[in-house]
Amino acid sequence: MKKILQTVKYYDPCQGGMETVVKNIVEGIIDGYEGVDFTVYSNNHNQVFSKSVEQKNRETIIKEITPIYLKSQPLNLRYPLLKKLIKDNDVIHHHYPFPTMEFTLLRYLKKIKNKKLIITWHANIKNSRWSWIERIYNPMIERLLDRADVIVVTSPQLFEASGLLQKYKEKVITIPLSFDPKFLSASSKSYPEERNFEILFVGKLRKYKGVEYLIKAIENLDVKLKIVGNGEELQSLQALVENLQIGNKINFYSDVDDEQLSKFYKDADLFVLPSINEAEAFGVVQLEAMANALPVINTKLQSGVPYVSLDNFSGITVEPENVDELKNAIEKIISNKELYELFSSNALERVEEFSRNKMSESYFDIYNS
Repeated sequence: MKKILQTVKYYDPCQGGMETVVKNIVEGIIDGYEGVDFTVYSNNHNQVFSKSVEQKNRETIIKEITPIYLKSQPLNLRYPLLKKLIKDNDVIHHHYPFPTMEFTLLRYLKKIKNKKLIITWHANIKNSRWSWIERIYNPMIERLLDRADVIVVTSPQLFEASGLLQKYKEKVITIPLSFDPKFLSASSKSYPEERNFEILFVGKLRKYKGVEYLIKAIENLDVKLKIVGNGEELQSLQALVENLQIGNKINFYSDVDDEQLSKFYKDADLFVLPSINEAEAFGVVQLEAMANALPVINTKLQSGVPYVSLDNFSGITVEPENVDELKNAIEKIISNKELYELFSSNALERVEEFSRNKMSESYFDIYNS
């Protein structure tokens, strides 16, 4: 039995891109293959002062205490089980960026020397709110990259935009992310003839998500908008809606479970991901939307975002932070029945390239190579 250790900042039921990726890797391989056991080692996404351990089918989930947060980052400098977990597992699979865990992994580099080390590179921090720590952070990461056997990026664009990864080109492979198959629709969407278009946003409510631009873009449009997610920007976004006096067309939903989320996707007509910088490295929610046959409006970033939903194929790609361009894209899609249904059909075609089976097979091959 091959034993795989996953180190990730947070884990299920915490909803977020990285958390969804790890869940899909673990569940996809457990469902499809024998001979692999997983341990997931993360922080608790709630502020707690005790460790939790949960045992599922071939999966052990350990969540350490989370005493303090700083801008959604867990400030936990102690991962006391890591040394033993490295010893007990055959493969160490780390999900970057996760600074406090990376600092701890460096302390145990000698312990990892006889183990396989895989790093999945989820985001470049260069243009994010964490760019200010690059000078001290990157040398630390380089030591881990030097030791890594394989570095996985989630899109070609992510590799091309990273100066740090260029010297590790021989180690880098691309494995696109995937979506939970429960979201997959059997057919494309029909154009809503007799009601207002319903637009959907799903994600953490953080500055880089650009939700304020989406709110401003629909100010004078005859549409409905559902905003699904939690985060530090919630109150300021609610205040913006109040100031614009458009509370009749926008609703916020927090603490949504998978069943509720699935219904939001099914009920929606159009999905918008208005992210403004490369902290949005991929946007798994795009896949979930496309699996529900939703056309997608995304932004032109140097990341995997425009690689997922393709401009003028499964939706429209606009410049970030451009309210007028975003508004025009929404109007173009909702005013053209033929274009809407073409994008919906193409979304289902495009999302087949990101199946959980494909991602699971790729990671399973790496674990066993």
